[in-house]
Amino acid sequence: MSYAPNDTWNLDSILPGGPAGAAFEAEYAAVETALRELAVRAAALPAQPAPAVLAGLLLDLERISPRVDTLFSFTGCHAAAAARDEAAARAEARMASLGGLSAQTWVAPRDRVARMPQADFDALLAEPAIAHMRNMLLSDRAQGRLRLSEAEESLLAGLSQDGIVAWGQLYDVEAGALSVTLDRGNGPETLSAGQAEMLLYHDDRAVRAAAFEAVQATWRTIDRRCATALTHITGTRLTLNDRRGLDELDEPLVQSRIARTTLDAIMEACREARPLMVRYFKAKARALGVEQLQWYDLGAGVGEAGAGVSYPAAQDIIVQQFGEFAPGMATFAQRALSERWVEVEDRSGKRGGGFCTEVASRSETRIFMTWAANDKAPATLAHELGHAFHAEVLFERPVSQRRLPMTLAETASTFAEALVREATRTQSTSPGARLRLLDNSLQDAAAFLCNIPARFELERSFYAMRREGPLSPDALDAATVRLYSEWYGGQLASVDPLFWARKLHFFIPGIAFYNYPYTFGFLFANLVYEAFRPQGAAAEAAYRRLLARTGDDDAETIAREELGLDLGDVATWRRAIAGIARDVADYEAAVQGN
Repeated sequence: MSYAPNDTWNLDSILPGGPAGAAFEAEYAAVETALRELAVRAAALPAQPAPAVLAGLLLDLERISPRVDTLFSFTGCHAAAAARDEAAARAEARMASLGGLSAQTWVAPRDRVARMPQADFDALLAEPAIAHMRNMLLSDRAQGRLRLSEAEESLLAGLSQDGIVAWGQLYDVEAGALSVTLDRGNGPETLSAGQAEMLLYHDDRAVRAAAFEAVQATWRTIDRRCATALTHITGTRLTLNDRRGLDELDEPLVQSRIARTTLDAIMEACREARPLMVRYFKAKARALGVEQLQWYDLGAGVGEAGAGVSYPAAQDIIVQQFGEFAPGMATFAQRALSERWVEVEDRSGKRGGGFCTEVASRSETRIFMTWAANDKAPATLAHELGHAFHAEVLFERPVSQRRLPMTLAETASTFAEALVREATRTQSTSPGARLRLLDNSLQDAAAFLCNIPARFELERSFYAMRREGPLSPDALDAATVRLYSEWYGGQLASVDPLFWARKLHFFIPGIAFYNYPYTFGFLFANLVYEAFRPQGAAAEAAYRRLLARTGDDDAETIAREELGLDLGDVATWRRAIAGIARDVADYEAAVQGN
């Protein structure tokens, strides 16, 4: 059955009339006025404010933040759904100014929290009205070393809107406006970049190759602009890190709420797993009847190709599998689908990729993707609904306890995806269909154990290259090919040299190293799955408790107290990879038997 009345989302329930409507203008003006008043109060804080005064300001900042976040989500959703719409583009650009104003209001309070005498800080923690902010305040105080002076941070917040944020916006505009022309045998057709990239998963190798060449040719037309944007995004971070006395990982690790020892252990486990993934790549090449995989073969299906999964059918699968683990997850998914929180329509003019974003002021979410009736689409929808369920759990907490780091943000999404994937494999009766589903799982493993570690090292290389001068397309191409060839164990006959340009994660102004949290989330979700899945519906309460802590605790504490795990020990991550080893062995046997 279908829970959704159609395949487009409802944004008018947030603010009717779209980004050019009166409702958006009124809310934007109201939020801007409130932020300016808060900025005046923040600027007037004395060097050592009374704890009660600072507590009052922090509470008001907390109250306004869901409205700011909702405006960002609203404009971002409209811009993603209609990449060439001028009103959406203007609204999204205006949000950069509002974001800068919001950032500026936090500068002085955070500065006071970081620098106030310990006795005053203890008194602030003792303020009853902000007792729920304790972990946030302790974190802000510890992060004082990451910040410049109040005056410098305030100036930075203002200048960033015409600096690093503007370069990110330029990339979004350029990438969103791309269209790809290719011929699949029925004459030339024009597709959005996102639609064309979906063809890299097509069963017909000729179609995949044609799509790859067309996508390459299209992105090559803007590679210099992408390199220029990346030069200035990386250069800004490099300058700030040098001024603060940090390396490029210090701030991302704090934002991710994991220790460097945890990241080192994960990367070591991924390196150890490289021979395992080489076995998979060799077996996949045999299954496809080729000597060596091309880049565009990585997403190719192996095994029995079904007729594809429709959006209504996928909804039913997801709701059923969610319900077998946690009835509350199924109820939530039904609500999200039936109330049209999901946009999946396959049409031109949409941005590529997919996301789940919070409509915080309404305690709702919205999901964006483009549906393709293939094996991967249900897993993608389950992934994004997992994010949405995670948000639903956190909406029950105070705003300051919803500071979800990307590492832990990927836990519920990957867990939800695993629920659907494993159940589908178990229920499949055809060996060819099981092989295809097994290949889909191993494609994910390759992405998390090879692709994302390569992204991580590629992004680290940007900083070394930027110290030598502006980033050039040729140098970025070369670094991409070198690192991806290494991480894929020399098993690729070709590498996408423009991956550095096509991957929007490298161009997000507010977050550096957007990549490694996905590998953390994938492997950590494997450990959560191992702990909770055997318990079935009885585990829902424990699972909700774990998710509820992710907005306020660090990953190591949650893992130790909820799962009894040491995330700084590489053995923990080897354990998370053990199931993948079993899948590779099964895959090799299935390919050999075909």
